[in-house]
Amino acid sequence: MNVIEVNNLKKSYGSKNVLKGIDFQAGEGEVIGVIGKNGAGKSTFLEILMTIKQYDAGHVVVMEEDIKSLSLNKLEQVRKNISVVLQPTQFYANLKVEELLKLFKAYYESPVEVKKIMADFKLEPHRKKYFDKLSGGWKQIVSLAIAFLSEPKLLILDEPTTGLDPHMRNILWSYITNYNKQTGGTVILTTHNMDEIELYCDKVLLINNGVNEVFDTTEGILKEGYKSIHEFYLSKVTI
Repeated sequence: MNVIEVNNLKKSYGSKNVLKGIDFQAGEGEVIGVIGKNGAGKSTFLEILMTIKQYDAGHVVVMEEDIKSLSLNKLEQVRKNISVVLQPTQFYANLKVEELLKLFKAYYESPVEVKKIMADFKLEPHRKKYFDKLSGGWKQIVSLAIAFLSEPKLLILDEPTTGLDPHMRNILWSYITNYNKQTGGTVILTTHNMDEIELYCDKVLLINNGVNEVFDTTEGILKEGYKSIHEFYLSKVTI
């Protein structure tokens, strides 16, 4: 089943046409990378999928619901199945890791035990640390753990590994892929790291000049003769 269906999506800011007709589908269990140069419209696209930004034309169906026609109550029901991790992450500076997890568990009314989440994400050594004292990598791990507390069907990540060293990037990706395998959830993310796209994503959406210039599997792209997704990206996007 497709978790998301997007047809001819358009969005403008005044006279600037940001999205000029995006077509896109995301199925259960897929990890999909959204790429494009800065200003291409990636964040706007994700914000529409998050149901927090209005669009001008086209259709967006999330979990079999046409989001433009939904009442506020129905929209809130859809949002309960979506978790988002943005960059940079900011939480209450005076709360410790365990306190943050307990706070969001109560907010989500989550059945997931905080002890289990801390064990799954190896957060036990950090549970008494204040969030703002953590390294950038561990802040992202905590943010991901919080996102998983709601047991989302759709996880949206905006440049989740920006600024992380290779070791922390590998840890973060292990959690993302394990989540995908265990839950059959759908992951949609933006990143400028093309090696991550090639290693971990099932499909790639390239937004260029406001349209989806390419939407294909990573295997399909590489079969076109490109040595890597990095080479493919450079061949398609110009300054």
